[in-house]
Amino acid sequence: MTSPTHDQLAAIELLGIDIDGTMLRTDGVMTDRTKAALHAARDVGLHVVPTTGRPYIVSLDVIELLDLNEHWIFANGAITRHLGREETVRAYWMEIETAAGLVRTMRERLDNIRFAVEFEIDVAYEHGFEKIVPSQPPGDPVDDVIPAIIERVQKVLVFDAARPHSFDALDELYETTVAVLDGQGVASYSGLSFIEVAAKSVTKATALELLAGDFGLSQSQVATFGDNHNDVPMLEWAGSSFAMGNATDDAKEAANYTIGHTDEDGLAVLIEQILDAKRA
Repeated sequence: MTSPTHDQLAAIELLGIDIDGTMLRTDGVMTDRTKAALHAARDVGLHVVPTTGRPYIVSLDVIELLDLNEHWIFANGAITRHLGREETVRAYWMEIETAAGLVRTMRERLDNIRFAVEFEIDVAYEHGFEKIVPSQPPGDPVDDVIPAIIERVQKVLVFDAARPHSFDALDELYETTVAVLDGQGVASYSGLSFIEVAAKSVTKATALELLAGDFGLSQSQVATFGDNHNDVPMLEWAGSSFAMGNATDDAKEAANYTIGHTDEDGLAVLIEQILDAKRA
């Protein structure tokens, strides 16, 4: 099908929506039309669930801007939080030794590699990380994150300090990270300049499927929206899935449909169509 049917749109009750490159334009701005569409969906009773690779602590700018205080999924599915209740609904963790071991082994394999480590509501990061994330992380950079790994880890981030914006470097990092993990975690990347490593079996799809179950919703009642590699699992899983016009090829292949570019309010246009279908 080239476009979803009226009945398919009308059946949607939960929207799992990536942030960077989906809610936000390529320049990092959220348009008034997109924000209005998201609020309109919330106001008619849809579950609007921002579903991001970002950790909570690096999402504060979007949380403040969006002003949606219900369920959010962070860290590629590792953390599901209800912001209004300040409650962690569900969380998946890497063991301390798994995270520290990944850092040690990656340092042996590649030069110029640096790391950040996400905890539930905090982050430790090495020099240079503050220059490649959308918003300034709290605290100061450290020379080595390993001494900070004294509690369970939400996610490890790996970046190349010498080539922070090189796609070739990112591909090399991804392949090396997958080899080092050897099935002990899930590596992904999302258009930002680092590789993200979460606990085994954790993806955005995992988190959305469980959250939909909490609401008593079926797969067919869930729509997902994304633009990058880490969105592929949720695009493959949802009953209705939409890749942005600016999406990577694997995201477009995983989705049921491709919609407009994020710089042309592609997300807002589709949400407006969902709302029109529900009103009819």
